[in-house]
Amino acid sequence: MLNSTKTLRPSRSGLAVIASVATLGTIAALAGCAPGGGDSDTVTITLSGPNQFTSDTKTFGPAWDELISNFEKDNPDIKVKTNVLPLSSWSQTSAAQLTAGTAPELIFNQTTHAPDQVVSLDEALAEPNEFSDTGKPWIEDFNSKYFGGEDRLGQNTAGHYESIPFNLVSVGIYFNKDILDDAGVDVDDLATFDGFLDACGQITDAGYIPLATDNGNLPVGWASTALSSMLLVPETEAVNQFGADGEAGTSSPVTVKSVAHGYLTDEINMSEDPGFAAVLESLKTLYDECATPNWSGISSEGAFTGGTDFPGNKAAMAWGTNFASTQLSTVDFEYGTIPFPTLTKSDSDQATGEPAQFGVNNGGTAYMIPAYIKGEQLDAAITFLQYVSSPKVQTWLDETGGIPAVSALTAPPGLEAMNDGAWATLSLGGQNGGLWRGPKAVSAENTRTGYLLGTTSLEDELIKLNDNAVAWAKEQAVEAKWTEDWAQ
Repeated sequence: MLNSTKTLRPSRSGLAVIASVATLGTIAALAGCAPGGGDSDTVTITLSGPNQFTSDTKTFGPAWDELISNFEKDNPDIKVKTNVLPLSSWSQTSAAQLTAGTAPELIFNQTTHAPDQVVSLDEALAEPNEFSDTGKPWIEDFNSKYFGGEDRLGQNTAGHYESIPFNLVSVGIYFNKDILDDAGVDVDDLATFDGFLDACGQITDAGYIPLATDNGNLPVGWASTALSSMLLVPETEAVNQFGADGEAGTSSPVTVKSVAHGYLTDEINMSEDPGFAAVLESLKTLYDECATPNWSGISSEGAFTGGTDFPGNKAAMAWGTNFASTQLSTVDFEYGTIPFPTLTKSDSDQATGEPAQFGVNNGGTAYMIPAYIKGEQLDAAITFLQYVSSPKVQTWLDETGGIPAVSALTAPPGLEAMNDGAWATLSLGGQNGGLWRGPKAVSAENTRTGYLLGTTSLEDELIKLNDNAVAWAKEQAVEAKWTEDWAQ
């Protein structure tokens, strides 16, 4: 059943909109290994990562500033600085700083890294959170569907917890109801893939962009995840051979080890399996019929795909996370969200007719600590991670559209299409690429650009992507120090 909302959330005065992020500060300013100047009894730590929330060039916006202010009042011996990194380059910058030993105390957990480059939080999570009143180990305060639990969700390939989720994330397709009405499109028409494509034609004829899209890896990655949940089910089930503990078994979602094993044993070969071709073909159809015509020339900036076209009332739809709702606090059009449309046999022979899945996941705002952070800086960083995973952050979640990772907190209203039904259920492939993987060197790229633009053949694209996945699998085997023969 299609889920939509007339208005996702009420306007909130004082909240900045989400748009492009700051220019990169100097690397020297990010070195956070020593306490800041001033009061010798005060420890200063720095948090550095991409801006998921606002257009502020110095912080993550008023709600974040208030959270930091409250933290410092409750912890007068700790000061927290925020360094905003551009969405277009944060990954490369943060990874380079981590390798060079210049990254600050807290860095975004999607930074490319090896397990031994960051602090294991296992011991801290085994003790109660000082800002929680449950009295239980910190790990048990989290919703076990998304972090911790029997499947040890959130652990790295070495079997350790290395980051703490401040919130959970889901994505969906936002729609502008006024534009749909002008184009003669009913929201229910968007429930199936062929209906979605037909609607894109009507929207184009009405003079609007159907689906705001840019050249980043997010719109192609999110669409691939949705398509794979419907077209790669047998392949994903076949490679599910290792549990969360790294031993023989299964896990949902599939583990990194299972996927890497599939590629290193040639159980998965994209160029030989029709499911992978079906995903790419459907993806290209989506881009050809619905994407912004010049999407390959649009940089990835802001909370919505395609830049400002959707909040600027130029595009009927755009991909966005639950955080993106804050960018719409002042728009004068009605909007809502829908899941990705369902594929049927008429769309692809590989389709099962089951609806797309994406899932609420702990891949939202989450931070980790570089392994070289020690002493007072380490203690202060852990204290901050405890604070932002406690009841202290309910107001911040409400004001930023955050879905809580902690069981005791509640999600803000208006996110039902992202937080309910099949779409909100994590697929077996998960959100972190599923069977589509690539080595560190291309982790921030849209590796499907050539095929989507028609300059690379389907056959060549599948060969290239399979080579990327094998290279990724080899990296995982080395970093995780797997000892099995197939991993050598």
